[in-house]
Amino acid sequence: MSVIELLEIPLIGDTKESQLPSPEEYTYWKDRKNRTFYVDYEIDECYSLVELAKIIIQINIEERDIPKEQLQPIRLFIHSYGGDLEQANFFCDLVQASRIPIITIAMGVAMSAGFLIFLSGHKRYAFKHTQMLVHSGSAAFQGTAEQIEEAQKNYKKQIEEMKAYILERTEIDEKTFNKNKNKDWYLSSDELLKYHVIDEVITDLSVII
Repeated sequence: MSVIELLEIPLIGDTKESQLPSPEEYTYWKDRKNRTFYVDYEIDECYSLVELAKIIIQINIEERDIPKEQLQPIRLFIHSYGGDLEQANFFCDLVQASRIPIITIAMGVAMSAGFLIFLSGHKRYAFKHTQMLVHSGSAAFQGTAEQIEEAQKNYKKQIEEMKAYILERTEIDEKTFNKNKNKDWYLSSDELLKYHVIDEVITDLSVII
C-alpha cells in the first residue's frame, strides 16, 4: 500500500499514485487521518493556529451529515506558554462551536492563552506534571491619550470576558479567581481536578487514543 493510499490523500489533477507527498503534505494528512493535532507554539497571529482552525471547519463540513453519536472526536494536544488573548478567543469560540467533539489534552504546560484554549475542549485531560497558569495578562498601549484610553477600556473588557469564561468552564468561584487574578496562579493536578479544570489525569494513553 502506497503512502497516498495509507493516508487516504485525495488525488488532484494529474497527480500519480507513485508520487510521494511533500513533508508538509505528509504531516497534514497523517494528522487528518489520526484526527490528532498539536498547539505547541506561542499563541499569536501565527499561520499555524489559523490553519488548524481551517482544518476543524473543514472536518465539520465534511461530516455534517453523520449522526452526532457516530462522530469521532478530534484530539488537540496543547503545550503552550500562552500569547495573544484575541487569537485565543477566536479559537476558543470555534472549538466550542464545533459539532465534532474536540478533546483537549495538556502536556507539559498550558499557560495564559494556552490555558484558555485548553478550557474550550468538550472533554479535557492533562498529564500528571502538567503546569497550568491563570493570570490577568499584561498589555502595552501606544498612540494618543484618547487612543490609549480606548485601548485600556477594551483591554479591561477582555479581561472581564476572560474571567466570565473561566468561571463558566470550571468550578473556580469568583472569590477564588479575584484572590488570585493579579498574580501568576499555578494550578497543581489536585487543584485542576478540584476545580474541574480537567476531567481526568492521564496515566494511560489508551484513555484518549
